[in-house]
Amino acid sequence: MRSSPARGTSTVDRRHGIMLRLVGAGVMLTVMADTTATTLAVGVLRYTPAGAGMPLGDLVWLTSAAFIPIAALLATAGRWADLFGRRRVLAVGLVVFVLGGIATVTVDSWSYVLAARAVQGAGAAAMIPASLGLLLGELPESQRRGAIALWSSASGLGCLLMQAGGGWLAATVGWRALFVPDVIIGVVLLIACAALPPGRRTTAKGVPDMLGAWLLAGGIAVIVLAISKAMAWGTDVLWLALAAVALLGGALAQARHHRLPAIDLALWRRPRFVWGWLATWCFGALSFGLLTVQPLYLLHLGYPMLEVAMWLTPTSVAVVVTSYLAGKLLKRVGAYGLIYAGSLLCGGACVLVLTQAGPTVWGLIASVVVGMGVGALAPGTSVATTLAARPHQYASAVGAATMARMVGGAVGVAVVSVVIDHPFMTGPFAGLAGALAMCVAISVLIGAIALTKITRLRTDPGDVMIKVPRRMLLELRMTLATVAAEADALLPVETRTPPMDTPTDRVPRPRTPEPGPLAGTRGHTH
Repeated sequence: MRSSPARGTSTVDRRHGIMLRLVGAGVMLTVMADTTATTLAVGVLRYTPAGAGMPLGDLVWLTSAAFIPIAALLATAGRWADLFGRRRVLAVGLVVFVLGGIATVTVDSWSYVLAARAVQGAGAAAMIPASLGLLLGELPESQRRGAIALWSSASGLGCLLMQAGGGWLAATVGWRALFVPDVIIGVVLLIACAALPPGRRTTAKGVPDMLGAWLLAGGIAVIVLAISKAMAWGTDVLWLALAAVALLGGALAQARHHRLPAIDLALWRRPRFVWGWLATWCFGALSFGLLTVQPLYLLHLGYPMLEVAMWLTPTSVAVVVTSYLAGKLLKRVGAYGLIYAGSLLCGGACVLVLTQAGPTVWGLIASVVVGMGVGALAPGTSVATTLAARPHQYASAVGAATMARMVGGAVGVAVVSVVIDHPFMTGPFAGLAGALAMCVAISVLIGAIALTKITRLRTDPGDVMIKVPRRMLLELRMTLATVAAEADALLPVETRTPPMDTPTDRVPRPRTPEPGPLAGTRGHTH
C-alpha cells in the first residue's frame, strides 16, 4: 500500500522533468529560429521587389529591432521571474512573443513591422531567463548539467530547422511566412506551460530598475542607428553619438544607487569578466554578421531561395555537432583555448571564401568550417564570461553574456550592412568581400583576446587554479594535525610528544614580567 504513492510521485516528477526540458529547449529553439528567419527575410527582401527600393541599412533593422529589447530587458526580466514566479513570466513572455509574431505577419507598414519585431524581442527577453530559471530551480542538481546542455544546443537546432525549411517557405509563400513557425511553436509552448510547476520565488524585496533598462535600450538603439546611417547622414551622426553617451551614462548612474540595477557594476570590477564580456561581444558581432552575409552572398549570385537554404544547412549541422564536442573538450583546453580555435576556424574560412569566385566545393568546405568555428566559440565565450563571476553572480553573468552577444550582433549586422552598401574594396563582389574582410578582422580580434588571456593565465598568481590547490593543502595540514593530536592522546602521558605551536599560534605573545629591580615599572623607559 505504501509503494503506490511513492511510485505515483516518481511518475509525476519524471513527467514534470520531461516537460521542463521540452519547454526550455523549445524556447531556445524558437528564439534562434526567429533570429535566423530575420536574416533570411533580409536576403529575400534585398533581391525582391518588396524591398528592392530600401537600403540594406534599413532592412537589417528587421533583426536589430528584436536584438535591442532582448539585450536591454534580459536582466530585468530575469529579476521579475525570480520575484513574480518563473512560469508566470515565461507565459507572459510567450504571449507577447506570439502577439508580436502575428503582427509581423499581418501588418503592412514597415514601421509597424519593426515595432512588432521589437515586441517579439521584449517577449523573448522574458522567455530566455524564465525558462532557464525553471530548469535550474525545479530539477535536481544531478540533472542540471544535462538540462542546460539541451537548453543551449536547442539554439543550433532552431537555426538548422529554419535554414532547412525556411527556404521553401520564402520561395513558395513569401518572406512573412518565415515567422509563422515561431508563432505556432509559441502557442504550443504556451499551452505546455500549464503542465509546468509554478517555480520558486525569491524572498528578496525590490523592483528592478526599469528606468535604467529603458535608458540602456535607448543607448543601444541610438548606437545601431548611428552606425547604419553613418554614410547617409554624415557628421550629423555625431549628435546621435552624444545622445548614446548620455543615455548610457544615465543607465550607469541608475545602476550606482539602485538596489536591483539593470547593469551589475560589481561584475565589471572583475577583470576576467571584462575580458570574457569583450570576447562574447565580438562573437556576437561575428556570428550574426556571418548569418547576414551568407544568404546575401548566395542570393547575389542568382541562386533561388530553396538552393540557398541547402547551402546554409551544412553550417548549422556543423554548429550543432561542434558545440557538443566542444563541451567535452572544455576541461582539457579551457574556455579561451576554445575561443582561440574558433576564431582561427572562422577567420580562415572567411579568407578561403574571399579567394573563390563563386560557390565551389571549397566554398562548401568553408561553410562547414564556419559552423565549426561558431560551435567552438559559443560554449567558450559562455563559460569564460559566466565562470569569471562569483557563485552568487552567476545569474547576472549569464544575463550580461547574453546581452553582450545580442548587442554585438546588432552592431555587427549594422556594420556589415554599411560595408555592403558602401564598399571599400573593388570588384563585382566589392560589398560582400568587404563584409567578409570585416569578419576576418573581428576573428583576429577575438583570437588576440584569447591569446592574451592564455598567456596571462599561465603566470597569474591570483588565478583560481593556484588558489584551489593552496587551500586544499592548508585543509590537509589541519586534518593531519588533528589526526596526530588524537593519536597522541591515546599514548601514555610520559611518552607524549611536547605540543608544537601551529601557524596560528605564531603571533608574538606578551612576556611575563620577571622579578627584578624593574619588575614593577610599566610604560617607563630610561
